[in-house]
Order: sequence, then C-alpha cells, then structure tokens
Amino acid sequence: MKHALALITCLATAPAFADVAQTVDQHILTGYAAFDSAAADLATTARDDCSIQAVQPAWHTTFDAWMQVSHLRFGPVEEAGRSVSIAFWPDTRGAGRRALATLIADGDPVIDTPEGTAQISVAARGLFALEYLLFDAQFADAGPYGCALIGALTADLAVMARETHDAWVTGYAGVLRTAGAVGNPAFLTAQEGTQILFTSLITGLEFTADQRLGRPMGSFERPRPKRAESWRAGRSLRNVVLSLEALRDLARHLTQGDAPRTFSAFNKALELAADLDDPTLATVSNSQGRFRIEVLQQSVDAIQTAALTEIGAALGVAPGLNSADGD
Repeated sequence: MKHALALITCLATAPAFADVAQTVDQHILTGYAAFDSAAADLATTARDDCSIQAVQPAWHTTFDAWMQVSHLRFGPVEEAGRSVSIAFWPDTRGAGRRALATLIADGDPVIDTPEGTAQISVAARGLFALEYLLFDAQFADAGPYGCALIGALTADLAVMARETHDAWVTGYAGVLRTAGAVGNPAFLTAQEGTQILFTSLITGLEFTADQRLGRPMGSFERPRPKRAESWRAGRSLRNVVLSLEALRDLARHLTQGDAPRTFSAFNKALELAADLDDPTLATVSNSQGRFRIEVLQQSVDAIQTAALTEIGAALGVAPGLNSADGD
C-alpha cells in the first residue's frame, strides 16, 4: 500500500469493535440487493428494446448501484472472477474494444447461450464492455449482432449480480456476522471480520485516489483524460462521488458515526467534487483544471490518512490485503 502502516502510530489499548452484523445487513446486503435489482431491470430493458436510447438509462442506474459495492473486493464477488467480469477496469491495453470488435466482425455465435457468453473474455463482459456498445461511435452501427450482444451481456451481468447477492444472503453474510465463532471457516477471530471491512474502506479510498483520479492526470507534460473511468458515458466524476459516498457509509457503520476527523475529510472531498463541474475530468488537460483535480485527489488521500489514524486505532486493526491491491 502507498500509505505506510506506520501511520498507525498507536493502536488503542482496549480497542472497540465494529458492529459487523449491522454493516453486513445495512451496507453490504442492501448494496448487493440494489445491484441485483438494477442489473435484472437492465437485462429486461435490453431484452424488450435493445436500442441504445432505451438501454443507456438502465445501464447508468446499474452502474450507480455497482458503485455502492465496488469497494467490497472479498467474498462471493471474487468467486469465479466475478468482480473483474463485472467491471474490467482499468483496461490498460484496450482489450475490451478489440475483443468486442472481433466478436462483431466474426458474428461469433458464442453469445447465443448464457454458458457461451460466460466463457468469452472478461474484457468483453460486464459494465465496461456495455459502455463501449452503448456510448462508443465505433459500435453504433453493429446491426442485429450488436443488438444480440447487448442482450447477451446484460443477461450475463444480471446472472453475476444475482449469484453474488444470493451467495451473500444464503451463506457468506452468516460467515462474516459470526467472525470468530467456533468452526467459522473464514474468520478465526472477531477482529478479522472487522479488519476485512476496514481494509475495504482503505483500499476503496486508495483506488479512487490513484486510479479514478490519478490515471487521467497522467503527468503534467502528458495528461491522459481518456484514461478516466467511464469517460465515454460522461460519468467519471459521478463515479468518484458515488464511491466516496459509499465509503463514507461504510465508515459510518464501522464507527457508529464516531470518527469526526474522518467524516470531516469525507465532507471536504465531496464538497470539492461538487464544485468541480467536470463530468469526464477532461480539464486535466489545462493547468487550472489539473490543479483542482489534484486538490481533490489530495483530499481523498487525506480521508485515507484520517481513517488509518482514527478508525484503525479505535478498532485496533490495520488494513490487510485484498484483491484490489496492486491495481
């Protein structure tokens, strides 16, 4: 991790423990239920009318719902590589564009069945593959196959959302709620349950600062605005805001709202984002815009620092590793 664990200079001698059960019920399960519902509606919309104009709003709603849980990189979403199939980003080599173009050029019948669709490249599945099909001019005239591809990919996404939600409801939620209980297969102590949630908070903040804001900034000499997340759909800043709101909600459950420095830092970052008025972060290409985005990035880093020193110390935990590390 970018931030040395030395930031936690003094763990509390009698640490409090987060209400893990409440976090599961009111943050995780509600978030995955919303994602499941939105993805199902998206698939139904595409099945009834696969036109770009019809599908785009439902796609946005589904992406909004994904942002409420995208920081939870553990448990069922990691089974069978679901998280990367749902959201293959950053796509540093443009693999998604190439894979979709090949499918369309070949008229590949692999998408005729759910089983076939689930076997195609992860770069050609999920929310970001659909972004290409719905918002990129290259795919605007993909014809009947393009329509079938939108239908197949939305149905595939709905299956992944449903499977993830169902696995939480029927199994993993109970495992996390009972962290430390005798025979618990995943969490040997109650503190391990707290730690995985705290890790999700810290790595979620790091991902937003380093990837969602850092990637489009590139370097001062060579800004890279088209590396911003979901810039084709005009929602790069929206993703930053939704992610911060979701992470603030997670922090609220972890602390019962008792982390004033952390929440003050969250509020400052959200205020800066609200004043930015740059949906795709395209202003990284000019010095004034870049400065404002750098200030926003620094404010997200400040949340991370506050959370490490305030929440981590209060809970007696430090961040561990999860699947987002190394992105």
